[in-house]
Amino acid sequence: MPFRHLIAVLLGFSLSAAAATVRAYVQPATAQTNQGVNYVITVEGGELQAIPQLRLPSQIRASPAFQQSQNVVVQNGVPRVSMSFSWQIAGTEPGEYTLPPQDLLIDGQAMKTNEVKFVVTEAPASPAVPQGDELSTPLFQIEVGKTELYQGEVVSLSASLYIPRRVALRRVGLIDLTKSDFAVARFPQNADQSETVINGVGYVVYTYRTTLSPLQVGDLKVGPASVELVYEVMDERQRMPGFPFGAMMGMGEPRKQVVKSQEVKVKALPLPTEGRPTSFTGAVGDFSIQASASPTELAVGDPLAVELVVEGIGNFDAINAPALTQPEGWRPYPPRRYNVDGPQDPNQLAAFLPPGSPRRIGFSQVFVPEKQHVQLPPFELTFFSPSQKKYVSVSTAPVALNVKPGTAPAAEGGSGAAASAEAAKPPPVMQPRPNLQDIVIRVPEQPRWLSAVPPTSVLASSRFWAAQGIPLLVLSFATFAAWMRQRREKLASGLRGELLKLWAGLEEGGLDDRTFLQRAAWFIQRAHEGKNEMDEASRAVIARYEAQNFTADSAQVLTLSERRSILGSLRRLLQATAVLLVLAFTSGSLQAAATDEAANLYQQARESLMQGKFTKAQYAAERILKLSPPPLSAEVFTILGHARFKQDDMGRAALWYQRAALLDPANTELQQNLRLLDERLRFFTLERHSPVALWSLKLAGNQWALLAAAGGWLIVLALAWRVWVGRASALNAGRRLAALLVALCGVLIVIPSATFAAMRPMPAERVRDVMVVTQPEVSLYAAATVTSASNLDLPAGSQLRLIERRGAWSYVEVPVAADEPTRGWVESSVIQPLWPWDEALLP
Repeated sequence: MPFRHLIAVLLGFSLSAAAATVRAYVQPATAQTNQGVNYVITVEGGELQAIPQLRLPSQIRASPAFQQSQNVVVQNGVPRVSMSFSWQIAGTEPGEYTLPPQDLLIDGQAMKTNEVKFVVTEAPASPAVPQGDELSTPLFQIEVGKTELYQGEVVSLSASLYIPRRVALRRVGLIDLTKSDFAVARFPQNADQSETVINGVGYVVYTYRTTLSPLQVGDLKVGPASVELVYEVMDERQRMPGFPFGAMMGMGEPRKQVVKSQEVKVKALPLPTEGRPTSFTGAVGDFSIQASASPTELAVGDPLAVELVVEGIGNFDAINAPALTQPEGWRPYPPRRYNVDGPQDPNQLAAFLPPGSPRRIGFSQVFVPEKQHVQLPPFELTFFSPSQKKYVSVSTAPVALNVKPGTAPAAEGGSGAAASAEAAKPPPVMQPRPNLQDIVIRVPEQPRWLSAVPPTSVLASSRFWAAQGIPLLVLSFATFAAWMRQRREKLASGLRGELLKLWAGLEEGGLDDRTFLQRAAWFIQRAHEGKNEMDEASRAVIARYEAQNFTADSAQVLTLSERRSILGSLRRLLQATAVLLVLAFTSGSLQAAATDEAANLYQQARESLMQGKFTKAQYAAERILKLSPPPLSAEVFTILGHARFKQDDMGRAALWYQRAALLDPANTELQQNLRLLDERLRFFTLERHSPVALWSLKLAGNQWALLAAAGGWLIVLALAWRVWVGRASALNAGRRLAALLVALCGVLIVIPSATFAAMRPMPAERVRDVMVVTQPEVSLYAAATVTSASNLDLPAGSQLRLIERRGAWSYVEVPVAADEPTRGWVESSVIQPLWPWDEALLP
């Protein structure tokens, strides 16, 4: 059984379930003379029984060898196998050519491909060749597909590296290109290889192809581009047949050089404002659109699955889901975007389709009919066509439907008339999951600067404990005073209270002898009430009182010493405590270290970001971090992440977003942007903390400590309140219940706050030795050399644990699995520390 049939069986469908379709195209559709391109024939839903003999114009030469690949395409939920056959072709003369249809035999039936337009332009002049010993120096040249284009138009960009034959190329670095005025897609790792001769010197040409789109209008410059090369220069005696470039590795003179290309001037034209439709969303290119729907037989309220396919060449990032031309009577749900060809991630599509080749994207959307329809209305897409130099609107053909009236279920225990009166409820429709396509940009007007001085834990602060101790001391005095008041009130009731009042009367000044003796006798009688015996001093006082008041003899006047003696015999120690309530509250605050210069730079970066000047925003934000000391802020880090993302620098975007998350982990937009990058890059992250530790990062450690202290104060105040209010009345019983509720609230605050404060990871544990991959196409090597085995591909944005540095190489640990980490070597230039500043600055 053929391999394709076996795949069809495993997927559970038959290739003959739908009619086979064929398509032919050239990748790219425009090339220079003698430049090799791919002529591709795609067969979907059928088996090609014989390889065709290509019929091409005489000015087009083709290689007899071909390449074959296989892909699985899902349409309307049904998977179909797609086979691609590719030939290398090249035009020998400039001109516009039409490649005729090719005859194919598919499943026993004769079919023809479509015609293909192929444009061949004159090749530009070769780069200037140095003389003398510099003949061994590599050359670098860039070329733009069009020098006059519209803003937002996508054109091809090629970078050609000319390597002399006497040079053995060992390593090609990343191509760096200034992107201030252009959106440039990432250059692929693989290159087209050809040979040429310039002034009698043979060169091997490596051509890397991508696309660019102007962000501004006016006269612009592309480049210069630069790339770092590692190579060896051989002399004629070291050339050996049978080896790459006629040389053996290690026999030549090793060199490392950064080569630069020339600049290319282009003119970016603005899109015309005249005749611009209101439905235009910024798409520039040439597109077509198709629509299909299932099922075609349904009832009102039933979900209708619609598949929309947009095909063409242009700026697909600006294409939104096409809209219905007649939306009345249809309830739409949010669409889901996907790539019809290749992987689902649009940013990775360049690795599978050469730049400038036709692409297909799809939109899956659910519509619910709210009334009867006989067809699904057309969908419309509006774009600006650079080839026609005008705005174009294309529509799909209507899809025939049979939408029947909704039927209501019969009501239990009710009459048929009542059941038919009820409207039919539509079946539940699953809410589509969000399909993140771009980052969310929400930059506050003012940043929250991180202090340049490392924060001190409040638990180690004397002011914090003073702030807790002074109120505690005051509260203790207040509680003691309340206890003394209650004690006095208790003593003031009954016999003790009466004695205290009588004693206060004895201490009044200006009393005559009669009144003094009368009060003293009354005090003694009340004090000895219920007792059989009276002490001698008390009897003497009573006798003196009787002699003073009930005899006719002239009573002797009381002297001062006698009064003191009487008071001494009756004295009871009464103590009153005066409490001076002093409330003191001390709080420390860390003042922001933001300077006027940092604030001005932040506003410049924010305004540039809002205006789409991403490079300018990046430079302004980076200047903030170069101040001394650097004012650190989650908002500044976020601006750098936005700017890097918009410049297609996904690795550094992930780095800055991860740094911002360290300072503001509760930021919803920031977490969404990180989730979008993770979906696109699928980077590795170090082992996550426990759920309790993750929740503890919502607040700083000092904030959790202050919350715990506040909860403790609620408990202390509630207990003190119970002492203050006493126990006697029903009103006090209600207050005691309120105090109990306050204490319970304090317990509910203290326990989680103290737990989170204890479980919160220390700043050093979160960032120490953590590195982030910032470059694309990074590999984990088995040894500290690029010639060793590559054990793992590291996506940009991946977090690594640094173990050892050795010159230009770093030995790291990759969190592939929690229980099975993988270790290896990476180049130090492709990783950066997650937190390069003082670890103590982290909250």
